[in-house]
Amino acid sequence: MSAPARQVAHCPDDILSQCAALMARQGYHGTSMRDLARTTGRSLSGLYHHFASKEDLLYLINERGFSSLLSNAERLRDAYRAEVRRRPAGTSEVAGLLRDLITAHVDYFSRHRSEMRVLMLGTQPMSPAHGEAVRRLKQRYSDVLSYAVSEYMAVYAPGTARSEVERKAWLLFGMMNWVFGWYAVDELGSPRDLTTDIFGIFTQGCLASSPVVTTSE
Repeated sequence: MSAPARQVAHCPDDILSQCAALMARQGYHGTSMRDLARTTGRSLSGLYHHFASKEDLLYLINERGFSSLLSNAERLRDAYRAEVRRRPAGTSEVAGLLRDLITAHVDYFSRHRSEMRVLMLGTQPMSPAHGEAVRRLKQRYSDVLSYAVSEYMAVYAPGTARSEVERKAWLLFGMMNWVFGWYAVDELGSPRDLTTDIFGIFTQGCLASSPVVTTSE
C-alpha cells in the first residue's frame, strides 16, 4: 500500500470533515495549517501525523470523496450487469440504473456538502502525482456514468451517435456536480426530490427528438 493510501486508511473521518468544512468556507489558499489545527482541536504536530502538508490534506479529501462515489457507482453498475446476464435489459432496468446512480450521487453530496465543495475546486493546487491519481478516479467514475447513459439511450433511442451519448453524459455530470453551489435540503426539498427532478429533466430532454419521452417508471 502506498503512503497516500495508508494516510487515507488511517486519517479519521472527523478530521477530514472538519478540515473540509473550513476549506469550503475560507478557500484552499485562505486556510492555513494553524487554522486547521484550531478547527480540529489538535496540535500542528498532531495534524502532521495524518498528513504532511495542506496539499496532502486536499488530496486526502479528494481521494476519499471520489473513491466513495466510485465504489457506490461500480456496485450499482455491477449489479445491473449481473441482472442483464440473466435476461436482456429492458426499459425498467436501464432507467433504474440511471436513477440509482443519480440517487447515490445526490445523496453523497447532500451528506458531504463541504467535501463536495472542496472536490469541485479541482486538482490545481495538487502535485502532479496526486492530481493524476484523482484524475484517474474521476475518469473511472465518469466511465460508469457514461455507460449508464449509453445503456439508457440504446433502449430508448437506439442508433444515437456515440458523440451524442458522450455529450449527454457530460451534461448529466454537470447537472449533478453543481448542485453543491445552490442546493440546501432545508430550503429546496429532499435529496429524493432533487433526484426526481434531475432524472426527469435529463431523460425527457435526452429523448426530446424521440417518439418516447415518458420514462418515469
